[in-house]
Amino acid sequence: MWYQSQNKISNPWILLMILGVVVSCKPARNDLELSKFLIDSIQSQAVPDSRIEVFSIKASYFGNGILLKGKTTNSEALAKLQVQLKLQQVSYIDSIIRLPDTALGEKTWGLVTLSVANLRYNPAHSAEMATQALMGTPVKVLQEENGWFLVQTPDQYIAWTESAGIVQLTQSELERWKSSERLIYLADNGLIINTTDKNARPVSDIVMGGILTKDIGGKGRGLYVPVELPDGRKGFISHADCRNFKEWSEQIIPDSTALLNSAFNLLGRPYLWGGTSIKAFDCSGFTKCIYLLGGLILSRDASQQVIQGSEIPQEAIWKELKSGDLLFFGRQAVEESPEKVTHVGMYIGDSEFIHCSGLVRVNSLDSTRTNFKPYYHTNLLHVKRIIGTQALPESFKSHPWYN
Repeated sequence: MWYQSQNKISNPWILLMILGVVVSCKPARNDLELSKFLIDSIQSQAVPDSRIEVFSIKASYFGNGILLKGKTTNSEALAKLQVQLKLQQVSYIDSIIRLPDTALGEKTWGLVTLSVANLRYNPAHSAEMATQALMGTPVKVLQEENGWFLVQTPDQYIAWTESAGIVQLTQSELERWKSSERLIYLADNGLIINTTDKNARPVSDIVMGGILTKDIGGKGRGLYVPVELPDGRKGFISHADCRNFKEWSEQIIPDSTALLNSAFNLLGRPYLWGGTSIKAFDCSGFTKCIYLLGGLILSRDASQQVIQGSEIPQEAIWKELKSGDLLFFGRQAVEESPEKVTHVGMYIGDSEFIHCSGLVRVNSLDSTRTNFKPYYHTNLLHVKRIIGTQALPESFKSHPWYN
């Protein structure tokens, strides 16, 4: 999945000079245009990626001054804006919401309660899907609006999910969850059932990577272990389908063999824009899922994943390529437009890579192979090595939201 924020101002200081000339030519000072310019310039410098930080501020006239409305997660960028407005002697009313919103009280954390929660760019079911989060994923809760919550996932992605998707927690409640006996579900997918007899009914479905807590007060029955879902529902899952989360996160060592096994087990799964679970993926959701099963938390989108790991130089690609390396495709930079990463896959050896395009499939970079596609050979932009480098992404073992 690809998204690229655009800087509205390429050279803020030159534009500021131009703006000064324009303002000086007017009979009255144009504080509104100056405020808008300062907002745009600070946003482009301090908050270049709106997927992981919020700096959504608008300026308008209010009486004899300027009204600033909107919201932000970046207090430093907001402070810079305030300093610049003061230096320019702009009189303004501050109506900006600092996130997390104080209206949330102490419940500024949450856990995903559904097997797969859909997160969208706007608080509506009709809005474009941005990403997904699995059951038991801890999230920062930033704002509530009409039954939707703006949340930030462990990979720092910010999007909206409906209230059924999470349960809100205080910091102390999150700490209790982190210190509890947790289980990670490692089977492909299945059901959490309400009893272990023949009349069992589902409590919820669950997919690979979901996290539950062990129900200490419950009694295991035969091959089943009692569990508690993040929202307090209780049930049973098979012992064989799960592992102690702490043990798993400390013992899992990402290597190319494990990554390839996970990837091959997902062959044929369908493409879904915004998908990151084993049910369906977009291209970067697929690579993210593979690495998640290896214990690492990759960034969400291809244009973010491409800045992780270590670069394999273009002149050494065909000599140095190893299984597990990530291949990034897209548009080469030209004079009038920058490079644009639009697709990602994982190299599996012998000129082939596995990726999600329509469905999870294998293609080759060798023109003599039947699964060769000229586009991928022509538009290969970068190869990044994740495993065995000093630039490893955050792991479940070290991520503070899980430990």
